[in-house]
Order: sequence, then structure tokens, then C-alpha cells
Amino acid sequence: MDYHEIRTLFAKRSGRYDLVDTDWSDNGADFFFNSAQRLLDRLVEHEKSMARSYHILASGSWYVVTEGLMAIKEVWLSDADGKFKLEKKDIAELRDTYYEEPADLTVGTPSFYAPAVLRPYPDASTETTLAAFTDAGDVIASDDGTGHYTYNGVILMPPADGAYTLSIWGKFRSPELSAVVAEAVWTETKSYWTELHPDILLKAALYELEAFYRNTEGAKDWKAILDVDLISLDSMMADQEMSDIQEMEG
Repeated sequence: MDYHEIRTLFAKRSGRYDLVDTDWSDNGADFFFNSAQRLLDRLVEHEKSMARSYHILASGSWYVVTEGLMAIKEVWLSDADGKFKLEKKDIAELRDTYYEEPADLTVGTPSFYAPAVLRPYPDASTETTLAAFTDAGDVIASDDGTGHYTYNGVILMPPADGAYTLSIWGKFRSPELSAVVAEAVWTETKSYWTELHPDILLKAALYELEAFYRNTEGAKDWKAILDVDLISLDSMMADQEMSDIQEMEG
């Protein structure tokens, strides 16, 4: 279902026509839909929760960052000779083993990864300000000191000795919802929720609307209705995960 159609239903079902313009474009409704979608992404895992983010490593590369990554599941490395899964390590263990500054480390085939710590403190620290400190060579900071808010990533060791493809398998956020119209043509976002479960997305947005305006009873009612749908989604995922699983003989 097209997102602008779901947004139109939201205005009609809630009676909040002030949250859309006369052509049904956004005038505040998108805030509640994106809040609802983030809630759904946190509450339930579905067949599109998992995704793979691909990155090309150059010689000397020792970290990768990406947007939208909620949880890292696996990290794989590949080249012309094949592919293999990297071993996960705690960041402290990785620092103990590879204690030199990244630029001084001997390169090799990356074998280990750790979830990156991207947030410096103070939050507005940049690569320039951190350059004055020792033990800051493995801190990943943006030029304006704000990039770490939306990025997640991994530290790789040892640094790459050549070109590789790295893929991060993980749970990723759904794309930000928007829909704009020009000359009667809509340009809009699609997501798992708009395409497969627009009804659940609409209910979640109505729940968020009630919650933000502190209508406790209304929010409680919508949450109870929403929970029925989420339980059924969980049940479907459980059925899929258990399908054809056979006990391996020892």
C-alpha cells in the first residue's frame, strides 16, 4: 500500500486533518508514523529485519561504519579466493592484542571484529581535536562531531593487507517514511511495514498519537490491539525458524 494512502487513512481515522495538508501531504503526520515504525522495529523481528551492508576495504582499512545498523549479527570477509566469517571479540580484548596505534600495526588478513565505540566525549569532539591525544587513534569521529549519533560499525584486526569485500549482517532500521506530491505524482518511501503490514503501521501510528498527547486510556487500547498483531508476527517467525530443523546426532 502506498504510504500517502496510509497517511490519508490516519487523518480520517484519527480526525486529525490538521496533521495533513489539503492535498494529503505531510503537516506533522510523518512524525507519528516514523515514531511508530521505529517502535515496531524495536518490538518485533521479521523476515526483513535482517540485512547485509557491503563495503570495499582498501589496504590499511581497520574499521567500517554504516547508517541504520541496530544490531550486528555476523561479519564476513571475501576476496577472489573465497569468503569466511570473522571471529567476534570484545573491544577491550582487541585493544589488548593490537595495542599499537592503527597506523603502526602490521597489516594482514582481518580475522577479528568488535562492535565499534563511535562516541567520543565531549560529543562535539572531532578528528582534529582528538589528534592532540595519545590513545585516540582508534576513536572514529566525524569532522563536525555529530556523525556518531546515526552511525554504527565494526573495528577490524589486523588492518587489511589488500582489497577485500566486507559484509555486515545485522538488524537494520526501516527507511524513514515520507511522501511528497508534485503535479499529482507522488514520490514516497516504501518499507516492510508499508508494503506488507500497512494496517499494523497505521495502528502503531494511532497509538503514538494517543501516547504523545497523554491520552492514557486511548494509548492503552491501541497498544492492546497492536499487541495482538505483533504476537501473530512473532508466531509466524517462530514457525519459520523451527521449520525443517532436525536434531543432529552426536
